[in-house]
Amino acid sequence: MKKLIVSVIISLVGIAGMNAQTYKWWAGGRTMLWTGENRNTFIVAPEVGYHLSPRLTIAASVGIHSFIYQNSSGNINGLVLNPYMRYTAFKQGIVLGFVDGGVDVGLGDFEGFQFGLKPGIAILLSDRFTVATQFGFLGYSDGKGGAGFREQGFGLDLSGYCSTIAFFVSF
Repeated sequence: MKKLIVSVIISLVGIAGMNAQTYKWWAGGRTMLWTGENRNTFIVAPEVGYHLSPRLTIAASVGIHSFIYQNSSGNINGLVLNPYMRYTAFKQGIVLGFVDGGVDVGLGDFEGFQFGLKPGIAILLSDRFTVATQFGFLGYSDGKGGAGFREQGFGLDLSGYCSTIAFFVSF
């Protein structure tokens, strides 16, 4: 009987541990497809990250950017690498407030860089699935990078062009 009770207790502790598991890695990304009168825009930016602590995460994305102009042969294609560190400022229920600090490095037709802060909010849909949105940019751009980056200088950009939405899965 003692062996049965000990086995049941060990099983319950194991099940409770599985439910309370915190996932360290996550993957997801952002995408955009837009057809306009003069230009078609296509962006795919997968991301992967690792939680160092409940408040601090390191992550990186590799964005494939393509601007295809319908009236000319001046198409713009390239990659944008984005290593960053995320600080979670608050957690209230299923809502997280965070700030990403990182660098965008453009390659190909987007050659250039910018660095700064991007605030955002994430909603934990479940223990594995998250949706996040970012809005704004505070930082510096070297003014290069074609249509992918801002003009040269320091500044604050709160336009809708800075807003993104992304989906992530934790594992």
